[in-house]
Amino acid sequence: MNEAEFLALPESNQRLELIDGEVIVAPSPSLRHQEVLIRIVTALRVWATTTHAKVTIMQAPLDVRFGSGRILQPDAMIFLSSLPNDIETPIPHVPEICIEVLSHNRAYDRVTKRYLYAEAGVLEYWIVDPAGAFERRTGPTLGELESLDERLETTLLPGFTLDLRTLFAARG
Repeated sequence: MNEAEFLALPESNQRLELIDGEVIVAPSPSLRHQEVLIRIVTALRVWATTTHAKVTIMQAPLDVRFGSGRILQPDAMIFLSSLPNDIETPIPHVPEICIEVLSHNRAYDRVTKRYLYAEAGVLEYWIVDPAGAFERRTGPTLGELESLDERLETTLLPGFTLDLRTLFAARG
């Protein structure tokens, strides 16, 4: 399927992605996946509000163009600029940080998306296992791996700290 055909599909509540002519349909995420994702996005938005950071923090479902014929929906994404509210989708800007909370198809998030994000110029890729593991990938090919267990800090988001013990704590 080409990009025009993909974009002409009717609006759907399913996560659909286009990679080089192939449509990928993601299964519905688990409750734990959603809980962890909400906690990350909430922490990011609180940081952005309190620091008045000029960033755009979004989450799926939202189509983003990562290249010709490559329209993906990261679980969450951070653009290091303020995007206009009326921007058309697919978003034509590549986010500097992409976040994926692992679900059923872990190889898709860990391998396929990592390479696609790297080719598009993503600066950091956060891979979150809801069971309690957090990885940050950086470098030109997103090949540099850092496993984190206490907190996440990044020079891309000055003053932001994510307490990983709180992130992975059971709902209460």
